[in-house]
Amino acid sequence: MLHADRPTTARTAGRRLASCLLALFLCAGAAPVPDAAADPGPAAHRHCDFTPAAGAGGPSPGLIVGAEVLLPEGPAPGHAVHIHEDGSISAVAPFGSVRTAHPEAGVLDCRERAVLSPGFVNPHEHPAYSYAFPDADLKPGYAHRDEWRLGINGKQRLPTPPPIRFTAGDRRSTAILVAMELRHLLGGATAIAGSGGVPGVIRNDNRRKRPGDAALYEAEADVSTFPFSLHVVEDLRDECAGGPAHRFPPAPGRSPAFMAYVPHVGEGRRSSCAARAEVARYLARVQRRDRRYAMVHGVATDRDDYAVMRASDVTLVWSPRSNLALYGETVDIAGALEERVRIALSTDWSPSGSFNMREEIKCARRVTRDAGVAASGEALWRMATSNGAYALGLEDRIGAIGPGLLADLLLVRHDGGDPHEAVLTATDQDILAAWIHGRVILLADTLDARLGDQACVTLAGIAPQVCGVLGPAGLPVETFADDIEDAVPLTDVSRQAPCAMPSH
Repeated sequence: MLHADRPTTARTAGRRLASCLLALFLCAGAAPVPDAAADPGPAAHRHCDFTPAAGAGGPSPGLIVGAEVLLPEGPAPGHAVHIHEDGSISAVAPFGSVRTAHPEAGVLDCRERAVLSPGFVNPHEHPAYSYAFPDADLKPGYAHRDEWRLGINGKQRLPTPPPIRFTAGDRRSTAILVAMELRHLLGGATAIAGSGGVPGVIRNDNRRKRPGDAALYEAEADVSTFPFSLHVVEDLRDECAGGPAHRFPPAPGRSPAFMAYVPHVGEGRRSSCAARAEVARYLARVQRRDRRYAMVHGVATDRDDYAVMRASDVTLVWSPRSNLALYGETVDIAGALEERVRIALSTDWSPSGSFNMREEIKCARRVTRDAGVAASGEALWRMATSNGAYALGLEDRIGAIGPGLLADLLLVRHDGGDPHEAVLTATDQDILAAWIHGRVILLADTLDARLGDQACVTLAGIAPQVCGVLGPAGLPVETFADDIEDAVPLTDVSRQAPCAMPSH
C-alpha cells in the first residue's frame, strides 16, 4: 500500500539555526578542550555526544541511542532506544524517559543529527554465489529460468559461478564471504535469507540442513529454490502443447509448519506457459493456509493472481533488477500495489541482481515510476524492512524497532527532510553505526571509538570502520584487499546489471 510523503515540519528550520549557532560557538573558540585521557578524539570531531556507561567492570547496563527513530507507526523525533546487553531492544520512548529508566546505561545522543532505522531485511539472496559479476553474455531474452540455466529452446546457457562455502581456516573463501556480507551491510541490510554466508557478520536466515548450519543460520526459513522441479519447462512441455496435466512428485519429507516457505515461483515471462503453470499450482497450494507463504520473483503473475495472494496472505518477494536483466520484464507492479499485495524487496544475486539493497530500492523506485505509480519513501522503506521480515516469518524478531525485537539497527546522518529517504539514500559516508544483535559492526570515525567493544579496523574504499569481524574470522587486514580482488567490490556498483527495460 502506498503512503504519502510526510510534510517537512518546523524542525528543519530549528536544526539549521542550531547548526549555525554551534558553528559560531566553535569558531569563537568557546568550546572547551576535552581531557585526552577521557575522550579519544577532539569534541568538534564527534557527530554525536557519547557518555560511557557508569559502573565499569560490572554487568553491562546497555546503551541508549537517541535519534529520530523510525517506528512501525511513523517517525519519532527526540526518541531513544535502549539496547540491552543481550542484544535485544528493551525500551523505545522519548529520550528523557529512557534515560530515567536506565540511568546507568551508556548514552549516544544523536538527536537532531541522525535517524535510527531497523536494518534492511533481504529475504532472497544466494550468498554462496553472490561474489560474481554478471556474465558478459547476459541479455534479457529469456522466457523462463530453465532457458538460461539449461540452455534449452535455442537459448544460450549462462554459466553458474561455482559456489563458495564457508570453511574454517580457508582464508580466501572466508574473505570473499565476509566481503559479500559487508557489501550488503554497507547497503543497509542486517539480515539475508539464502544458502551460504559466514558466521559473525550479517544475520543469516535459512533452514538448517547440514552440520555446522546452527552456527551460521540464526533463524530458520524454508528458502528452497524450486518447489516443483529443476526442469519445469521440459516437464510441462506436453501439458503446454495441449496434452494431459503433468503431476509433479510430492516434495520429499515434511517441512515444519512453523517455518515460512519462500520459493522461486513464476520466474519467467507472462507469455511462458511453464511460468504461468507454476504460479497456478503454487497458488492452489497456499490455499492450505498451513504455514506462512511467500512467492519469490513471480514475474508471470497477473492481477487475478494478486487478488488471491492478498486473500491468502502471500508476500511477493520482488527483485526488479534481476527480472529485467534476464527476462526483460518484471511484475505488474501497478496491479500488485492496487490489489494491496504485501511486497518485499530483495537482491537475488550479483550475477543478475543488485549488488546491495539500496541499489535494489533505486531500481524499484524507477520501475514503479515508469509504471505510473509514485511510491513514497516510507512505502519503499517498509518493502525493505518489515515486509521482508514478514515474508520470512520473522517479524517477531527483526525488521522493526520495538521492545523485545533484536537490535539490528542502522544509524545514518539526517540533516532534515524525510527521514525514510535519509535511510534509503544513505551512502557509506552517511553511515554512523550499524548494530547486529546489539553488537557494533560498522562505526564512523565521527563517533566515539569506545562504542565498539571489539577491535575496529579501516578498510580501503569505505568510510566507516569495521568492528569485530576480521580478527575473529582469522583475516589479516594487510591481505584482505588482495583476497577479495576478483570479487564484487564493497561499494562500487558500476558493474551490476542494468535496471532498464530492453529497447526494441
